[in-house]
Amino acid sequence: MRVLLSVLLLAHALPVQAAQKKSAPTKPREGGVFAILAEIDRISVNASLWEGFDPRRVPVEIFYGSTTYLFRHPNPPPEFVSLSSHRGVYAFPGRHETVTANAPAKLNGVLTATAMIAPGAKRPLRELAALVVHEAFHVFQREHHPDWSGNEVELFVYPFEDAGGLSLRRLESLALVRAERAQARGESACWAAAAIRLRRERFARLTAGAAAYERGTELNEGLATYVEARAAGRATRSRLTADEFGAEAIRQRAYESGLSLAILLDRFAPGWQRRLEAGDKRSLDELLEAALSNSSTTNSRAADSRSAGRIAPCEFNAGGREAASSRARSETGSLVARRVAARRDFLARPGWRLVVEAVEGAPLFPQGFDPLNVSRVGASEILHTRFLKLGNAAGSVEILSRGSLTEGAGRHPLFNGVRRLTVAGLPSEPTVKTEGERVRIDAQGLKGEFRGARVSRDAQTLTVRLRK
Repeated sequence: MRVLLSVLLLAHALPVQAAQKKSAPTKPREGGVFAILAEIDRISVNASLWEGFDPRRVPVEIFYGSTTYLFRHPNPPPEFVSLSSHRGVYAFPGRHETVTANAPAKLNGVLTATAMIAPGAKRPLRELAALVVHEAFHVFQREHHPDWSGNEVELFVYPFEDAGGLSLRRLESLALVRAERAQARGESACWAAAAIRLRRERFARLTAGAAAYERGTELNEGLATYVEARAAGRATRSRLTADEFGAEAIRQRAYESGLSLAILLDRFAPGWQRRLEAGDKRSLDELLEAALSNSSTTNSRAADSRSAGRIAPCEFNAGGREAASSRARSETGSLVARRVAARRDFLARPGWRLVVEAVEGAPLFPQGFDPLNVSRVGASEILHTRFLKLGNAAGSVEILSRGSLTEGAGRHPLFNGVRRLTVAGLPSEPTVKTEGERVRIDAQGLKGEFRGARVSRDAQTLTVRLRK
């Protein structure tokens, strides 16, 4: 399991298949990527982003246009060329294999913030710089707080079908929004406390692992989003709304719920960053709950309520709860129906089909996947729509930018191993080459190699049966 969890750190990565051409890097255009780095420097000088964090100390690698640029790296790989026009900047023609997404990556043994930015990006310069700061903060987190993370394994068994839990989640988000937007300190504290109560009620319905996933992702992605918002000059409100996120978008929600909790901690818990940096192991909601229980906050809330001539209950009445519950029941019902339809439609795709079957006792295990582009479509089946790599002692298979369906071999639909992989809708027959005991399979967006496999064809279905 430790190996699997380390693989998940690459969950956003889409490996580059083709070797880059050995040509000179393109001549850098003034401005562009260099303006982004200059803006990061300006932000770092003029704003305090996080206790002990300075993005100017983090190596940065950006694929920009047709060239990968490397900044502030202490040990550039030999394939990077030093730019005489920009001291300390290195370039590589094309996209370097370590730049697979906006994510941290090891480059020549050094953890580096990587980003993919199109030269024609319409986002303002400060927003682009803030995006890179977000990734640089992830490097800081990995080095200083490796336990700030959610276990992605939990996404596959998270109870997304629980309408009661979804209803409470929506009310919790609405309470956070009201706490952020309240002008009076007392009203803000009142709604923040309501959000914490709703979270406690919701977490009571979850497994310990599911609750820990949310809290870990809020520390990881939520705080990186908070630092990004500070760099962009907009750390006053999150993007949470009353409509919130889709039933299955718990990971995406954690970016904004973590940001919201951080904004409220700024308001009610001065010095909370220092406490985390000093080793405080509490989650963001636990820190906020402790701050709200402080007598000065309570007295302030009471004073604000008296001055307003009323006491704001900061509770959702029965009608509000029922409306949220009704909507959640409808949405979770639709979710189940969509899963059934997604599985059916995937298997009905015209064209060739590849099926890989593992022998009992030797399942295939995930060696890489994209957690943002997967969905559970059955008790033991996962539909992958972007990237998947599976392997065992006999070999491995990798699917890029193409759908695939896995059937689990154990209690967990993915992490106890996979007994069967199906890739449907291939435009042409996969190529099979046998060299001794080695069998190589190639198709559009797919490649695999196994030892001692048996291959059979039935109409437009190619089945690869593995051996131990």
